[in-house]
Amino acid sequence: MLEVRGLKAGYDEVQVVHGVDLDIGEGVFHAILGRNGVGKSTTLKTIMGLLLPMDGDVVFKGETISGKPPHEIARHGIAYVPETRDIFGSLTVLENLQLAARMASGSNPAWTIDRVLAFFPNLAGRQSNSGSQLSGGEQQMLAIARALLMNPALLILDEPTEGLAPIIIHQIFDKLGELRRSGMTMLLVEQNFQFATRLCDTASIFGRGQCVWTGASDDLRADTDLHAQWLGV
Repeated sequence: MLEVRGLKAGYDEVQVVHGVDLDIGEGVFHAILGRNGVGKSTTLKTIMGLLLPMDGDVVFKGETISGKPPHEIARHGIAYVPETRDIFGSLTVLENLQLAARMASGSNPAWTIDRVLAFFPNLAGRQSNSGSQLSGGEQQMLAIARALLMNPALLILDEPTEGLAPIIIHQIFDKLGELRRSGMTMLLVEQNFQFATRLCDTASIFGRGQCVWTGASDDLRADTDLHAQWLGV
């Protein structure tokens, strides 16, 4: 579904990503792991069009999307949950969801407001609360719910567990597990090794702005030397 070929990206004149290759098949949940500053989030932002690539190609369902603006990439069927969540704090939970629902394509979407509220019952009782009144975990659930309302072919999540309490991380794990079992294609950047490798089918390790290893998550968990070399502090 998603092919990344020789991707180079960065900020102004500073190159952060140095020729990344990725292949994500339909129905696969893939994790990108690595220490801070190795280009994980930069890669996601470039796939989503928030950064222009310095070189390389991003191909989604057979069509090159590199260099297109984010709204066009979203219309192709990619939804993005940023690390900063970026919900509208002055709008209610329901209003945040209504905005996303209006942008969804198709006459019979699989994800509706009623369905996402049933999927995240924490939000159902807080529909009239503003986004700024939600806890960090509730804001993360709202960000994911909003992305689901786009009825994406590919869901991209950047550090969804950052700063959350363990009980909320467990809830997010369960919900992403449900999405995985439903066959949704997902790409995850995550610092929590156990969360990512127990949830995802496959994983890549980034180091020094490049993809240094890709394989099954089970193989990564079993190779203690590998994650000690590239993921240990």
